[in-house]
Amino acid sequence: MKHNLEFLKADIQDELNKLEFLKSEFYKVGDQVFKENQQIPYYDRAAVGYYLHNFYNGCENIFTSIAGFFENDLGDRSWHRDLLKRMKLEISGYRPAVIDEKLYQILNDFRAFRHKFRHSYAFELDWEKERLVALKFELASKLLRKQVLGFLDKLIEIEEK
Repeated sequence: MKHNLEFLKADIQDELNKLEFLKSEFYKVGDQVFKENQQIPYYDRAAVGYYLHNFYNGCENIFTSIAGFFENDLGDRSWHRDLLKRMKLEISGYRPAVIDEKLYQILNDFRAFRHKFRHSYAFELDWEKERLVALKFELASKLLRKQVLGFLDKLIEIEEK
């Protein structure tokens, strides 16, 4: 298992590095979230939305790697929702939870926004709803990093037993 765990750790660290870069880029347009609705051009709304979309994609990439490592089968119909839900579950004797309930709730907002973003035109997005998700970006990023690294530490502890 050690060999495979090293691959999982490398995949996750690669995604975390990409999310750190994304975070630095988000802050270049992130000040837009503090402006009034009518002051935000659609181009800037789309840019903020694209970063939120990418952030959740990165989260999902991490979760997919973890699910694949533990051979979790996900159904076709609602796999995005199921994947996120499974990450908050501890499977006794199998794997620890990856995220806690608080982060699950925050990321579920990102998941829902990402779905809306992918299936709408930027000018159709509700800026206030987008803004609410954007205001959670820093906390989500910080909690994700901490909890995913904590998850990896737990896996290493389990492996060493």
